[in-house]
Amino acid sequence: MTEAGLLPCGFSISEPRYPKAMKTRLMLRFLLLGVILTLPLSGNAQKKAGDSEIGLGVVYGFDVGADGEMGMNVNLYRSLTDGIRIGADFIYYLLNDPQFQNPRFIELNGNINYHLVNQEVFRVYVLAGAHFAGYRYNRPVTGPDSEESKNEFGLNAGGGLEFDLEGIILFAEPKRTVGGFDQYSITFGGRFIF
Repeated sequence: MTEAGLLPCGFSISEPRYPKAMKTRLMLRFLLLGVILTLPLSGNAQKKAGDSEIGLGVVYGFDVGADGEMGMNVNLYRSLTDGIRIGADFIYYLLNDPQFQNPRFIELNGNINYHLVNQEVFRVYVLAGAHFAGYRYNRPVTGPDSEESKNEFGLNAGGGLEFDLEGIILFAEPKRTVGGFDQYSITFGGRFIF
């Protein structure tokens, strides 16, 4: 936060248009719909080296707004060995600020995960990777300076827990980003082996 109520990127989240409870319900419905639609695809899949996973998640970014903001996560991973995998995730934060028109804040992360505990049903891992973030918004004035945007590169580190329920992998993943837009976020979601 730079000034009272302003983010480093210039957003102010002092009076959200939609209550946090409404955003939370929307994100949970989105996650549930994704799980229901992909259940038939998971079948009796068993995870092994060479498998790929795709997932959906709900993100809470603690330093995105004055009180934090919810977002949606889409991720894709590929197992190199039984204990190492690489992947990427995309996060779109749901910003609502009446002072600005069309505020957007996104993240793109490339990660490598190392499993500390790698059992059949339960896994614990650490992650590290590269981070790209960008924001853009329009001010309610006309002219050449009505739009502002900024992009930053940085690094991220974190960890995660996974529970493999016959091909549906539920996960929780806290992550800290440094350099660029420094922030802490936590993601909850599900991945599906294909």
